[in-house]
Amino acid sequence: MNATHTRHILKSTLVAVATLVLLSGCASTAATWSGGVGLIRNCSNFKDPIRFLGEEKHDDMGYRVFGKYDPGKRERVVFEGGYTSLGDTNFDGTFDDVEDQGTIETEIIEANVGYRYPFTDKFSAGGRVGAAYVDVSEREDFGGTPYSSSASETIPYGGLVARYAINKNWAVSAFFDHYPDIGKTDQTGEGDAEVFGINFDFRFGGSNEDE
Repeated sequence: MNATHTRHILKSTLVAVATLVLLSGCASTAATWSGGVGLIRNCSNFKDPIRFLGEEKHDDMGYRVFGKYDPGKRERVVFEGGYTSLGDTNFDGTFDDVEDQGTIETEIIEANVGYRYPFTDKFSAGGRVGAAYVDVSEREDFGGTPYSSSASETIPYGGLVARYAINKNWAVSAFFDHYPDIGKTDQTGEGDAEVFGINFDFRFGGSNEDE
């Protein structure tokens, strides 16, 4: 990602965060904490599509653990932090006409702020923006020679979330997150991570009745 593109994304992220903070000044409910786990599916591709001829497979389900703070606004601004493992990306093919097989692992530590509009007392939906520390590591057999590499960086990201309150404490969410340009072209390969899945969370104190 070039510097101009990065500055543009960061500027857009800051504008979005400021807008969400302004939207938080709505009718108050009780502030609450919640925590949960999620299952995710990774749809990213890291290998250069021109130089790599083969297949990248995402056979493993990834997972996420997270905590959230809801400051208690009816039209809710919610703060979240967590850890995500995208699951292994397995590849098998040729890179520059050399046999290339291996595995790419992606781990993410992230924090975001989201705006969730309550359509009913049980259902809400909205979006979120945040920052993610992404670590991508690769282990491969390249032309019969073992090889490994890694790349780490902090990037802005965004996503969409829809949440349904099952009862007073438990809720389920469906989400989609987009992480742009993770990995490094000359090391692990670079690509956008498109991630979707479901979360289950438990609210400590307060209630989901006024979603």
